[in-house]
Amino acid sequence: MNGVAKTQIYKDEFKFILGGRGSGVRRVVVISAFIEGQILSLAKKYLKEHGVKYKPKPGQEYHQSLNILEVNGELSPDELKEIRDFRPERNKAIHNIFKGFNRKEWERQNKQVIDLGRPIVEKLDKKLFP
Repeated sequence: MNGVAKTQIYKDEFKFILGGRGSGVRRVVVISAFIEGQILSLAKKYLKEHGVKYKPKPGQEYHQSLNILEVNGELSPDELKEIRDFRPERNKAIHNIFKGFNRKEWERQNKQVIDLGRPIVEKLDKKLFP
């Protein structure tokens, strides 16, 4: 597994994401955290397998890790597109509540983020734990 472990909390939260129950807000947060963590873990795993030390700059871990996976062909163009489409929708769910979203719009946005994020989490999980 190259230093990447499927901990109990990972298993529990993965099950929560796929279960479709619970607060939409919590699911958005968990899905977002999963995707970022999975991308960072995949980059670390790739670089460790190739004997490269990895110390991303603080605040840049996500983008540097995604770049490593893209440049080295670890993610397909379709997977990269899904991830890139997810990020702005996630940002809307997190930030637009303070920019005029009403409750119905916010819940609709959360659902969209969940629908976009769930398949990404599943695909990245299969790459981390083949």
